[in-house]
Amino acid sequence: MKSSAVALLLGLALCAGPGLADKSAGQVVDDAAVQARVKARLVDENFFGGLNINIEIRRGVVQLGGFVDDAASATKAANTARSVEGVVAVDNQLHVKEGKASIGQIVDDRVISTTVKGKLANAALGTGYKVNVDTYNGVVLLTGFVDSAATKAKAADLAKETSNVKQVINGIHVMN
Repeated sequence: MKSSAVALLLGLALCAGPGLADKSAGQVVDDAAVQARVKARLVDENFFGGLNINIEIRRGVVQLGGFVDDAASATKAANTARSVEGVVAVDNQLHVKEGKASIGQIVDDRVISTTVKGKLANAALGTGYKVNVDTYNGVVLLTGFVDSAATKAKAADLAKETSNVKQVINGIHVMN
C-alpha cells in the first residue's frame, strides 16, 4: 500500500501543471504528505463542515486560505495546521466573512471567481505559480504561491479589473 501511494504521488508530480515547476520530485512527495496530514487533522477537528478552506503547501510552508465565519475558526485552523509534523510555517490567509450574502450575491461571487480564474489562466504569469480565488460579498481573496512579487501584483491587478469586485485581498505568498 505504501509503495502504491508513493507511486501515485510521483505520478501526480510528473503530470502536474505549472504549480509544481519549481519543485523537485522529492519536494512534491514531501509536500503532498504534509498536505495530506494537515487535511486529515483539519477533518478530525471538523473544519470542513461548511468551511471552505484552501490548503496549499510549498517546501513545508502551509497556506490556509478562504473565508470563515469568525476569527476563532481562523486561529484554530492555523494552530491545528502548525501542530502537524513537517509544517515549517503557516501563512494564515483565512478572513472573516463580512455581512450576509444574498442568493444573488452568491451567484455574483461565483461569476467573479470564475472570471478572475479565467484571467489568471490566460495571463502570462510564468511557471511555478498556484493561485486560488475565493469571493465573498464582492471581496476577492487571492491565495497560493508564486515565484515573484511582480507575479503577485499582476494577479491582483487582474482581479481588480474584474466587474463587480469591491475589494481585493492579495494573500499570495511569494516563495523564492
